[in-house]
Amino acid sequence: MNVIVICSDTFRYDHLGFLGRQQVVTPNLDRLAREGASFSDFRLCSFPTLVNRIEVFTGRCTFPFFDWGPLPFQFPVLGEVFRHHGFATALIADNPHLMKKKFGFRRGFDFARNVPGQMHTKFRPDSDPMIELPCPAEKLDPRQDRLERYRRNAFWYRQQGTNTTEQVFGEAIRWLEKPPDRFLLWIDSFDPHEPWDAPRQHLAHYPWDPKGDNVVWPRSGKASFYPDADLRNIRSLYKAEVTQSDYWIGQLLESLRTRKLLEQTVIVFCSDHGFHLGEHDLIGKLFPAKSLNQNKIGEELAHIPLLIRHPEGLGAGKTVSGLCGPPDLFPTLLELAGIPSVPWLHGKSLVSRMAGKAGGQPFVVSGYYPHRGSVNRLTVWTDEWCFIHWPREPLEGSELYHRATDPGLTRNVIADNRAVAERHFEHLRSWLEELGVPAARRRQLLHAAPFGWLDRARERFSNWRHHWSYKTNYRNYARPAAGANSVLGTADPAAQRTSL
Repeated sequence: MNVIVICSDTFRYDHLGFLGRQQVVTPNLDRLAREGASFSDFRLCSFPTLVNRIEVFTGRCTFPFFDWGPLPFQFPVLGEVFRHHGFATALIADNPHLMKKKFGFRRGFDFARNVPGQMHTKFRPDSDPMIELPCPAEKLDPRQDRLERYRRNAFWYRQQGTNTTEQVFGEAIRWLEKPPDRFLLWIDSFDPHEPWDAPRQHLAHYPWDPKGDNVVWPRSGKASFYPDADLRNIRSLYKAEVTQSDYWIGQLLESLRTRKLLEQTVIVFCSDHGFHLGEHDLIGKLFPAKSLNQNKIGEELAHIPLLIRHPEGLGAGKTVSGLCGPPDLFPTLLELAGIPSVPWLHGKSLVSRMAGKAGGQPFVVSGYYPHRGSVNRLTVWTDEWCFIHWPREPLEGSELYHRATDPGLTRNVIADNRAVAERHFEHLRSWLEELGVPAARRRQLLHAAPFGWLDRARERFSNWRHHWSYKTNYRNYARPAAGANSVLGTADPAAQRTSL
């Protein structure tokens, strides 16, 4: 069985149109849900983007161990395992973080294509013209040099009549014109990540307040910084990006139908995290250090989509309830492809749940790595409750929400349910222990204890030991399959644009 994964960055679960929670135009994802299984409680574990990709490529819970950075050498990663079992593997992306060569996320892929120019990447020379500022600069998030790079990139793409999202899916469609006998294709599309500059035909679906500005890249922080008219337009801009992503997913699926490839290919649609669009008076996902107390993972960030379409109709049209998370993707993809499982995974396959069997996890943990020693809140999700742990003031500074009656997490009821909070803290403590997180790191995550130079040295030694073990024990996984087509590099969007 072939497998195609479409990972759409920063896609909120409630912006799937078929749910009816937001007025969003997503006809192709709606159809994908009708033809496949939709998971209603898929929750992020490791945040943000790159830490999530480490997690889905390794099948192991990441944030207690690794910060934003390279794909670690611990065990073979997703592409290597598929390739080891005779699958051709391909990665096509415009995600500027993922495609940095020094980060090594191309490992295991026979074919890797980077579509340049997203966000503020250094794509065009400084002498290139720029688009006009879409709104006053003080309303936009990037500093001046990054904003100028974005404006140059956007100008060039507009002159070509295309953008990176079109290029990513165009590259995927071209790669599938002569598909290998068995393949894994990972499409990492950065949209609807900001900046939000989808073509006008997608924005036309949504209301526009002429009193507000075109804030394509809002500042992370208090939503009340913006007038209500700006906020209304910000939400429309985000929805337009969602609709643009849906459109190109539809073009890809139609191409697969035409070539009869859908009859032998599993399609997976997922994301890494969401985005605050004014809820809790917040805009963004990561906030400045002085606002660290706001850096908590609630509904808007943690609830993400997972749709799986099986060509034989497994789970078709079903909504699969129960908690699950990104570490479950690796074993699920292996089982769907008919590949034996591997012993180092933290997640569990979701295939049996697609078939109607029970199996929701008792809880899921969402969190950040303590970047540069800064600890953040950690979230424990159960079917009934959401517990947000604050390490600096354990239960006194933590929060508890009753999901069944307060899905938006607006009423902190920890004062009346202390025993429930203590039980959820025990879930978190035992989870970190069962993962084998070193004691010093557990103390830091749970109690904001110092993580000193000796602890850091031990961690570096442990990572070195894992690298050595990987090279020694799994060398066969690093070998390309016989006859593999290894193409690494950057796509030329002007030369390779496809008409769809």
